[in-house]
Amino acid sequence: MSGEREKKQPFFERLMRFLNVLAILALLCSYAGGSISPERFWPLAFFAMAYPLILISLFVFSAYWLLKRRWFLFINIALLLIKWDYVQATVQFPKDDGQKLDGGINVMSFNVRLFDYYRWADDGNTRKNSFEYIYRNQPNVLCIQEFYIDSNDDFKVMDTLLNTNTIKYSHLENYSKTQTADRKWGMATFSSYPIVNKGVIDFDSTFGNLCLYTDIKMNEDTIRVYNLHLQSVRIGNDQYLFIDQLMLNKSMKGVPAIKLLGDFKLLVYRMVHAFIERGKQAQKVKTHLNQSPYPTVLCGDFNDTPNSYAYNVLRKDLKDTFVENGSGFGNTFVRVPFFRIDNILYSPEFECRTHEVEDDAILSDHYPILANLSLKNRSS
Repeated sequence: MSGEREKKQPFFERLMRFLNVLAILALLCSYAGGSISPERFWPLAFFAMAYPLILISLFVFSAYWLLKRRWFLFINIALLLIKWDYVQATVQFPKDDGQKLDGGINVMSFNVRLFDYYRWADDGNTRKNSFEYIYRNQPNVLCIQEFYIDSNDDFKVMDTLLNTNTIKYSHLENYSKTQTADRKWGMATFSSYPIVNKGVIDFDSTFGNLCLYTDIKMNEDTIRVYNLHLQSVRIGNDQYLFIDQLMLNKSMKGVPAIKLLGDFKLLVYRMVHAFIERGKQAQKVKTHLNQSPYPTVLCGDFNDTPNSYAYNVLRKDLKDTFVENGSGFGNTFVRVPFFRIDNILYSPEFECRTHEVEDDAILSDHYPILANLSLKNRSS
C-alpha cells in the first residue's frame, strides 16, 4: 500500500521531499561544523559557513509543506529548534528601539581595508567618507582592523582620528614585516577614556592577523576591549573574480576549464587553511579572555560566520549585539550576501541598547558596525 501511495504522489512533491532530506543532512553537518574543530575534520566547516543558505532553503521547504499540509513541516521545525541560537545568530526581526540613545558607550568595529590605500574602490573619496562616518557617529571605543598610516601622506590618519571629539587615546600595534619608520600596517584601538594597560595576543603562524587587548578606565570602572582580526583567506584577484562570477551569476564562457579548476582548487585550499587557523586563534583568544579581571568587549573581523567553530568558541559566555538588537541578516561583508563576519560581543556586565550596520555606503570590503553598550547599574 505504501508503494502505491508513493507512486500516486506527484513527481514534484517527491522531488521536494528528496531535496528537503538533503537540506536536513546539510543542516546536521552545519551543527557539527560549529562544534568540531576544523583541525580535526575540516569539511564540516564548509557546511557551517553555508548555514545561512541552508536556513533559507529550509524556510522555503517548510512553507511548501505548510501549504501541502504535510508532516515534513514538523521535522524541519523540530530540527531548527534544536539549535535555535543558530537561527538567532543568523537572522533577526527589526526591533522598535533602534534609535540612538543618550548615555552608554558607542563601540565601533571597522575593517577599513587600509583606508583604500591601494585604491580598490572606484570612488576617490572613500577615505574621506570613512572618516566622515566615524566622525558622525562619535564612537567612544573604535576598533580598526587593517589599519594603515603614512607620515608622508598629506592625509594625516592619526591626527584626523584623534580630532573626532570623542577619541583621545590610542593603542596601535604593527604586524607588517615590511614596515618602515614612515609607513606602518597594523591594528588600532581608540578610546575617549584613558588607556591604563595594553598588550597583544600574537598569532605566531600567521601574517597580518592579531588580537589587541586594551584596558580602559571609564570613570570608576575599568573595562577590557579585545580587537581581533582572525585568519583571512588571503585570495588573489583571480579568485575574487571567480567568486564574483558565481555570486553575480556572470557567464564564465571563454574561460579555460583548466584555469577555472585551478582557481577553485586554490580557493578551497586557502579556505581550509583559514578554517584551521581561525579555530586555533579563537581558542588562544578565549583562553586569554577567560582570565580578564574586567567586564569585556570583544570586537573584530572574525572572517567567519556566526555558525562557525571559531565564532562559537569566542561567543561562549558572551552576548552578541546583533542577536540582542540587530535586524535582518546583518550582512557585514560586501561581496557575499548573508555573510556576517564582523561582530561585537560583550560580557554579561553590559547591556546592549543598539546595533547598527552601515550598509548604505561602501567604504571598504566590510561594512562598519556600531553598538551602544552600558554597564548595568553603573554610570558610564
